[in-house]
Amino acid sequence: MNMKYSQQEFDMVRRQTIQIEEEKRALLRLLLIVVTLLLVASLLALAWVYQRYDRLAQATDQNALEVKRLSAELQSCRQEMEKEKSELERKGQLEAQRREQINLLLPKVLGQTASYTETGQLAHAIYGEPGHMIELPRMPPDEILRRYRYQFNDRIQTYVLVAGQIEGKWVLYSNLVGTSAP
Repeated sequence: MNMKYSQQEFDMVRRQTIQIEEEKRALLRLLLIVVTLLLVASLLALAWVYQRYDRLAQATDQNALEVKRLSAELQSCRQEMEKEKSELERKGQLEAQRREQINLLLPKVLGQTASYTETGQLAHAIYGEPGHMIELPRMPPDEILRRYRYQFNDRIQTYVLVAGQIEGKWVLYSNLVGTSAP
């Protein structure tokens, strides 16, 4: 079986082959364009995701630094608060002692049975009160309204007790008039 082909048939087969090859190349070109576009889109999406990640990482770092700063600030505030609490407690104890001393010495001083030293202690305690004064239940005797010395913290402090009347109530003022070395 020997078949002979004409030139026309050869040309037709060749054109069909060329057309098939061109279609294959066009399909491959289209696939290459689609894959390239997908690759570019994925690179853009990846860049956007990385940018978001980087921003979030920076925000996280800033938040961590802010947390550290605020923690340090909180710790220093707590320390200050503890200092203030202890200072308030100490002042409260001193005030309670001063009040107790005043309540103990005032009846003696008003009854004129207190010694010079006890009256000096009372003058020192009254000076520590707000306004350097206390209310009295009655008018004080004139004999206590004078100058008293009291030794405190290696210093001799001189106080003058002065009586007065405010809105119908008697008050006793203690004025510090001098401080000297012993």
